[in-house]
Amino acid sequence: MDLTRQPPRRPSNLGVAGIVGAARMTDKARAHNAETLGEFVYGRYSGLDRRILAFLDIAADDFAAAADEYDDGALTKWMLEKGNKTADEIEDFNRSELEKLPADKKHQQLLEERLAKFAPGRTDIKTVLQSIELDDWGCFWQVDLTVRPPRSARARDVAGICGVARMADKARAERAGKIGDYKFGDSSGQDVRILEFLGISADAFQDAAVKNPNDIEISEWVLENCDKSAEEIDTFNHAMVNRGPSETTRERFEARRQEIDPTRTDINTWVALQDLDDELSFGIVDLNR
Repeated sequence: MDLTRQPPRRPSNLGVAGIVGAARMTDKARAHNAETLGEFVYGRYSGLDRRILAFLDIAADDFAAAADEYDDGALTKWMLEKGNKTADEIEDFNRSELEKLPADKKHQQLLEERLAKFAPGRTDIKTVLQSIELDDWGCFWQVDLTVRPPRSARARDVAGICGVARMADKARAERAGKIGDYKFGDSSGQDVRILEFLGISADAFQDAAVKNPNDIEISEWVLENCDKSAEEIDTFNHAMVNRGPSETTRERFEARRQEIDPTRTDINTWVALQDLDDELSFGIVDLNR
């Protein structure tokens, strides 16, 4: 996971082992291994990580190795076997972490600064974990599509569905007022097709994308709110990346290709044309496909 582009999962996310902070620590461990940790810290450099690892009696290096070896389900089993904690012990640990208040002036100041910057007027954000979540959200939800393109429609980073990661980037950028020349929702033919497939409105999707800047968490929201089988998603993905111009849109497609690069007569699908436009507009070739 590249934590220079998105935050790890919320510390309150119980998706790994049912333990507060474990999903977040998993994302950071994988980023640590991939050298994409960004400004985040892992293991002994993180107070929350240290408490989780001490609770389970697992070394940071061992956890990092396991996070690379296993998916979340297998990692959960490995952690619970290693930790050998009862359900009551895990519940007590979770409650303690969820209720933990800033213990010193430094952390209280951090909370106050984050509130002033990202949520002025909010009085319900009081705990250490709420402070962390606010900082993650405030630092990552705004996407600026005036300086880089959204992800390619080929990317399946969100819910395994082509185009959804790109649409999430555009949704956040539009809400932030930084969408540039891109279009989101009902103004984009591609988004309309994706949203119709999902059975989700543009407004609902945008709200979810803004609230969930982590790909795994927005993926969970999408899959919970659409009723599509793996076979239906595979069929949709194939159609999305291979869709070419129809008889009624061929003239528009050719005009657009001529405008972007008339030498690229090999381009024959809308997604390929879109990728080429993004690459040439921003001078890049890596669209995180």
